[in-house]
Amino acid sequence: MAEEIVSRVISFATELIGNARSCKEELRGLGESLTMIRAVLTDAERRQVRDESVKLWLQKLEDVAYEADDVLDEFMYENLRQKIEVENERKRKVNFLDPFIFSLSMAKKIKAVQEKLAKVNGLVNGFGLARILSVDSNVEIVPTRETDSFLDHSEVVGRKSQVSKIVSLLTSATNQQLSVIPIVGMAGLGKTTFAKLVYNHELVKKHFDKTMWVCVSDDFNEQNILRGILESLTNNSSLSVSKNTVLQNLQKELQGKKYLLILDDVWNEVLLKWDTLRDWLLGIMSNTGNSIIVTTRSDKVAEIMETHPRHHLERLPEAECWSIIKKKVSSTPLTPDLEAIGYDIAKKCGGVPLAAKVLGGTMARKKVKNEWLAIQNNEIWNYPHVSHEMLPILKLSFDHLQSPSLKKCFAYCSIFPKDYMIAKEELIQFWMAEGFLQPSQGSCVVMEDIGNMYFDILLANSLFQDEKKDEFDNIIICKMHDLVHDLALSVSKFETLFLNKDLEGDISYTRYLFIESDGKIIPRIPSSKDDVRRLRTFVSKNVVLGNTLLNFNCLRVLKLNGNSIKELPSSVGLLIHLRLLSVASLSIRALPKSITKLYNLQTLRIEGCRNVREPPEDLKQLINLRHIYIPYGFYEKLKDIGQLTCLQTLPCFIVGQDAGHRIEELGCLNQLRGKLNLWNLGHVRDREEARRANLEEKAKIYKLRFYWTRRGSEREGNHENDEEVLEGLKPHRHLKSLAIDGFGGKKFPSWMSLLFGNLIEIEFGNCRKCEVLPTLGLLPHLTVLTIKGMDGVRRIGTEFYSNYNNGSDGTILFPALRKLDLSRMPNLEEWTDVMEPATTTGLMVFPCLEELSIQFCNQLKSAPCFFSSLKKLLIRDMCSTTFENIISKLTTLTSLEVWNISGLACLPEKLLQKNGSLMSLTVAGWADLVSIVSHEDVWAFCTSLRSLKIKVCWKLQIQGVPSHLQRLEISGCVILPTGLQSCTSLTLLEIQRCGKLKSIPNLGQLHSLTQLKIRYCDNLISIPYLRGLHSLIELRICHCPKLTSLPEGLESLTRLKTLAIGKFCEELDDFPSLVSIEHLHASLQHLELRGWPKLKSIPDNIQILTALESLFISHFEAMETLPEWLTKLSSLQILEIFRCSKLKESCAIGGKEQYKIAHIPDIRIY
Repeated sequence: MAEEIVSRVISFATELIGNARSCKEELRGLGESLTMIRAVLTDAERRQVRDESVKLWLQKLEDVAYEADDVLDEFMYENLRQKIEVENERKRKVNFLDPFIFSLSMAKKIKAVQEKLAKVNGLVNGFGLARILSVDSNVEIVPTRETDSFLDHSEVVGRKSQVSKIVSLLTSATNQQLSVIPIVGMAGLGKTTFAKLVYNHELVKKHFDKTMWVCVSDDFNEQNILRGILESLTNNSSLSVSKNTVLQNLQKELQGKKYLLILDDVWNEVLLKWDTLRDWLLGIMSNTGNSIIVTTRSDKVAEIMETHPRHHLERLPEAECWSIIKKKVSSTPLTPDLEAIGYDIAKKCGGVPLAAKVLGGTMARKKVKNEWLAIQNNEIWNYPHVSHEMLPILKLSFDHLQSPSLKKCFAYCSIFPKDYMIAKEELIQFWMAEGFLQPSQGSCVVMEDIGNMYFDILLANSLFQDEKKDEFDNIIICKMHDLVHDLALSVSKFETLFLNKDLEGDISYTRYLFIESDGKIIPRIPSSKDDVRRLRTFVSKNVVLGNTLLNFNCLRVLKLNGNSIKELPSSVGLLIHLRLLSVASLSIRALPKSITKLYNLQTLRIEGCRNVREPPEDLKQLINLRHIYIPYGFYEKLKDIGQLTCLQTLPCFIVGQDAGHRIEELGCLNQLRGKLNLWNLGHVRDREEARRANLEEKAKIYKLRFYWTRRGSEREGNHENDEEVLEGLKPHRHLKSLAIDGFGGKKFPSWMSLLFGNLIEIEFGNCRKCEVLPTLGLLPHLTVLTIKGMDGVRRIGTEFYSNYNNGSDGTILFPALRKLDLSRMPNLEEWTDVMEPATTTGLMVFPCLEELSIQFCNQLKSAPCFFSSLKKLLIRDMCSTTFENIISKLTTLTSLEVWNISGLACLPEKLLQKNGSLMSLTVAGWADLVSIVSHEDVWAFCTSLRSLKIKVCWKLQIQGVPSHLQRLEISGCVILPTGLQSCTSLTLLEIQRCGKLKSIPNLGQLHSLTQLKIRYCDNLISIPYLRGLHSLIELRICHCPKLTSLPEGLESLTRLKTLAIGKFCEELDDFPSLVSIEHLHASLQHLELRGWPKLKSIPDNIQILTALESLFISHFEAMETLPEWLTKLSSLQILEIFRCSKLKESCAIGGKEQYKIAHIPDIRIY
């Protein structure tokens, strides 16, 4: 791919000729030399596959071209530096490099490059390369209509019967606690896609309560897999969460639920690792019917994991490969000639779906007979299949990508490890920093738009896959198939390299380097200085660089992640070619001022350095900056941001009153895109000042947040101009998400209901003086609506739904709304139906609403009752009449949470009777509640109920609970429900803050119980025998001050992993003995001890708990020393010491007790 860098340097030289004051002849000569060489590159790229000498010649040419790029970039930087620093009044006295001397230096460097080019050019005649007229490699690439066919990832041919077989196996009744079905097949056969079809099958979704997906890849790290499972369940990152917390959270999420887990792309062949993971999964819950599907290329993996016979995926017949290709190529019939050629190409796919999909993407862009014939007869089919039979097929698709730049972008992706989740936005910024995204001369298209086009083309060609989208349908993450990654690595000619913590690898020809370490210092990259000079991208994870940065003087991309990075050296300011700087470390306290010397910088990401208090001064000097991501506190200190006219990403702007901080700074930044939060709008004086922000011209902003105060502050001063200000802040009509918080006007602006047909999400918060809500019912795409803190709104009337006084037949109001939240509206009295039922023939309202929350609207007297699709309802602080009206017609609820319905002693019987699918019920803070329902058999209608939570309902008495209940949480109640012993399906029982409770009934029959938590029960004096609780994994008995001993039967809890006990009766001189848990020496992993002031030591029994991973000690206030045996707990990873005042100093670094805990990686004393 020498053509890409050669073409780029030619364009660069041409541009500099027009702008430079010196070296014009040298620049012109350089451009001419490269233009002559470029003429033979097309033939050379083709010939290098078989001719090693041509391949070596191309490598030499690329080296010289990259050197030329560096020289020209240095030339441009110096011109830019002088321009910026001369204009800066504070630096007028700086002595610049004499222009004459600088010109001589540059001329000398350019001549040196020309001499090297002459040598390279002198070799070309011996190869007999054909000269071909080159086209502009920077031609704008516009994706064809096939680029939106992303659904091909879920379209599978020829697997329906196999999918049905696996689905039937999964949904059949089974007594196994955990069954494992491996899916085995070679790379590219569609194992992942096959698993997705099973995962998303309607019968599977109905059969399993929870489904999770984890991509394992070649690193079978048991704890990381658990974190991946939790992330799949909650959509929240758990990277920094301890294993104990992960297990506890998994128990909460999965308690009593039947689950399906997909472990995709497993390579581990070590039985012990699988046994460990399986034991943890079995320990989380004890119910039967859970299943795992494993996808793998290895029969050995299948052998050690399977409980059912493995399922082998076979190659597809030729006809089905052709069917896949045709789906990618066209939705209309093909000519007989194309049918014949296409079918012959399908034969060459070898029955591999990935090959058919990739070739189909290529052929879709070339629907001319001659072009298909070129693919059919390409010589690549005759190449020896050295590394893998699929690579030549994939290489053919790569060869047909439209430009050298696009090919370079694809090859660059090999820098990421396999199965790496590639963030689209960051990837495009990497491409841009490397110079791959150059618009054609005179084009109005910006680099980011070209990057998006390239990304879409690669996705449409199936070179990217597994894309994930945000709530606005924007792709944010993707992956590369392993074979596609192999292709990218192959075509990159080993310019990219991934090094693990052992730093094993040859970087002789590396330009793009990714290093992942375990936090150790790397004083230098293991190579020569010349090799390091080649580096243009350096990405590191948990690497401490030492002085290595000093050698990276040609870098374009520098990304440093990990808390092991203590500081960013000032030498970063010497990296004059740098376009992207990304640093994330909580250990960094300050950033070097030299950052502001990086005048070529396009992207600055330091939002992960949250402990840095001050931004470097004069960030406005970075005039090429296009994307900035910084901690929130920095934005207030950014001055003259309007001078960064290239800026496209600015997540936040805090309005100030002083020059350089006013909202007018946004006026010229019309290239802003994505998300923008505007804080402190109370400092905007009037409509005209607001208009200077020019928001209406910012067409690429899709998410906008207006805040009238700073984060965490209260509004002060008058609100007289708020309506004018908001009128002047009119956004572009393409906006998708809008939030308004702290607005002090009485009414919203006229533009609110008129122009925003694209809005998906709206939030109004703390607009306390606003009296009328805008008309929103006709917005066709509105999905989420949140209204909170609207003190001035007394009535939600028909104007909320529509501008018309009378509805018309067939009208659908709020047609797409799925979630509606009304909260903290203390004066809201009436929420009307859209109109009288007699006049609404054919009218539909809220047809898609699934979640409704109404909280702290205690004056509400009337509300609608037509919610035909509602699944989740939360009501808090409401009168009984309004509540009963809202629920009167509900039939589809699966979750109900009710707080404090005044005047109502029980739930209406018909509510439970008509909602037979109800799975979760919470009643809380309800002073008048006496019974769940008045029916004699309280739970007769709750056949689907799995979770019951009762909180602070003092009068409530429950006679029996459903035997099929799986989770029961009781808090702040006088007495416990009767019949607990019959809840044999119960997996979680939590009892807390029941102040009058003295004893707990026998729980020995609860054989499925995995979690038992008893806390803050002040009068509890006894706990029954725990024998029989064989499934118990977590036991917590805390803050019960009248208990004097541990419960009997602990010795029978053979599966216990987590134990938390104390504090108990303070009259005890010693903590109760733990002799009853000594049998857990090889299994107990997490122990928490809560003491009281007189205690001087922790129990010695702990020393035999050799599997202990975390130990928490609190309130041992008389304890002065730690036991010596603590040094022998080699598995201990986390030690927390809380409120042990006499230990705090002695256990600190250098303290007399520190040596006893020095071996523990994570120590927290507070």
